[in-house]
Amino acid sequence: MRRIEAGERGALWHQDGGSVEKYREMVEDLDRSVGEVLGALRRSGQEKDTLVVFASDNGGERFSYNWPLSGNKSSLKEGGIRVPTLVRWPARIDGGQVSEVPVFTPDWTATLLEVAGARPDPAYPLDGASLAGYLLRGERAPARDLFWRVRGERALRRGEWKYYRDAGGRDQLFRLTEDAREQADKASQEPERLGALRAAWERTDAGLLPYGAVS
Repeated sequence: MRRIEAGERGALWHQDGGSVEKYREMVEDLDRSVGEVLGALRRSGQEKDTLVVFASDNGGERFSYNWPLSGNKSSLKEGGIRVPTLVRWPARIDGGQVSEVPVFTPDWTATLLEVAGARPDPAYPLDGASLAGYLLRGERAPARDLFWRVRGERALRRGEWKYYRDAGGRDQLFRLTEDAREQADKASQEPERLGALRAAWERTDAGLLPYGAVS
């Protein structure tokens, strides 16, 4: 296998190596490591009063099995961005619950600040929304658009609807609650909804640095 040099373009997505067996070893090692952290919390007596959040950064890579989702890591299809999130806080959150509410990583910054009694600096507003009310006080989950862009693809989710533009420039619309695999494009049936979500994506994008402007 060719040696990948630091800083080399494509170093994070090379195809000349790896195996299902090595991927299994990595997953099992991660599982053991998480167990060590939780075990240390238990032995220290801090287990019940510690909030633990576990989530992947994005969807599965080439050795993963993403069914029934389409796409994988580096794609904005659901297989590239949808991952499970596990939350554990025995003193405050009952175990065994399952929620279908979509959240994204910046939400945890806002959530942890609120739980700790801190406030973000108003001069630097957070991208995420706090989930503390939803998790701890039975409030409705915050309603907002979720925005993505990467390598010519774009996506925006609002509730059960997702606007998606592929790298070829084709706009599509999916109703994720009935089509998680994103096979039934509703763009021609829902042109007004498509236009509204596309406009929302463009408003958000206009307030950000151009894609690729920072490394």
